[in-house]
Amino acid sequence: MNRDLIRPVTLKSVLLYPPTVRLERGKLTQLYSTICEYKPYSQFAFLPDGARLFNDAATQLRCGPDRLAFQERIPADQSSYGVLRSYDRIVEDFWKLFSPGIFVTQEVVLEAIWPLDNGPASAFIESHFLKIGREDAAALGAECAGIGVKLVFPRHATNKAVELRIEPLFRDPKHLFMAVSTQDLQPIQAPSAAGERVRWVEHFLGHEVADLISKHAAR
Repeated sequence: MNRDLIRPVTLKSVLLYPPTVRLERGKLTQLYSTICEYKPYSQFAFLPDGARLFNDAATQLRCGPDRLAFQERIPADQSSYGVLRSYDRIVEDFWKLFSPGIFVTQEVVLEAIWPLDNGPASAFIESHFLKIGREDAAALGAECAGIGVKLVFPRHATNKAVELRIEPLFRDPKHLFMAVSTQDLQPIQAPSAAGERVRWVEHFLGHEVADLISKHAAR
C-alpha cells in the first residue's frame, strides 16, 4: 500500500475560550475582511451570538460566544498544507482582535481516504482486522453494507484523548475511509499551539495509522 496516496478530505477544529470574550460586530466584520485577504469566504452573516463565514456547509468558520469552529473540505487537487497554513493565520488573527487570553480545550477531526489496489475496502477490513464479517452481521436481521473498526484511546497522552475510525468509503468501495479525532484538555495560551495540535493529528494519521494498516495488509 502506497501511503503517498492517502488524501485528507476534511479538517475540523473547535477551540473553546472563556465566554467573557466580547464578539463586537465591528471586530467581526474586520476579522472577515482580514481573513478574506488570504482565505476567501463568499458569505458572511451575523448570528445572535457571533458570526459565520462560509462557502458551503462543508467549508465554514463560526465565531460563537465560547468557541471558534473551523471546518474545511480539502479539494482533491490540493494538499492539506495550504489549509493548515490558513488555519494558523485565522487563529492568529482571531487572537489579535479578540484577545481571549486562553484556549481552554481543542477538538480536532481529520478525515482522509486511501485507495486500495485489490478489492473493496469492506473485504480488506474483514480479512485483516476482524473476525466478524458482513455475512456474520446479517444474522442481526438485515443485510450489512459494511463493517469498520473504531479504536478509542482515552489517555493517549496527558490530557489528550484520541479516537480512530477505519471503514469503507461507501460511495467508492475501493477506498478506505479514515478519521482521527482528538480532544486536548490542556489549556493553551499561545495561538500557535492550536496549529501544532492539528499537525500532530496529520502526522499521526499519515504515519502511525498508515503503519498499522500497512502492517496488517502485509500479513
